Amino acid sequence: MTFDVLKLLEQEGYIKDGEDNLLHAEKAFFAARVMKWIRGKAQTDPEFNLTAYLTMLMYYKTGMAELKFSEDGDNIFYKMINPDKEVQDLVDSLIKSSRKDATKKLIDKIEEDGEQTDDADTEDS
Repeated sequence: MTFDVLKLLEQEGYIKDGEDNLLHAEKAFFAARVMKWIRGKAQTDPEFNLTAYLTMLMYYKTGMAELKFSEDGDNIFYKMINPDKEVQDLVDSLIKSSRKDATKKLIDKIEEDGEQTDDADTEDS
C-alpha cells in the first residue's frame, strides 16, 4: 500500500478547489512535510506519541498553532497562536464533560433510589 500524500491532503482539507482550475494549498506543502516526518517517526520510534502530533497538525491546519522544524529537521516546534483561547476552550470542554458525568451520576442515583423505594413498598404489602 502506497502513502498518497496528495490524496490525504485533499481529504483533510489542506487543498481546496478554487476558480478557473486553481487550487488553494497555502499550508499543504508544509503539512505534507510534517506528515512524512510523523510517518517516519511512528515507524521507527515505538514510544512516539502519534495522537499528540496529529492533534498538533490539526491545530496548524485550523490556524490555531504555528509549526516549525528544528535546524537538523529531527524535531518539530509547536506554538499556540492564542494560548489563552486554547486554554479557555479546554476548560470549557472539561466543565461540560464533568457536568454530563455529574448529571448522569445524579440520574443513576435517583433511579437507584426509586428502585429501592419500590422494593421497600412491595415488602410492606
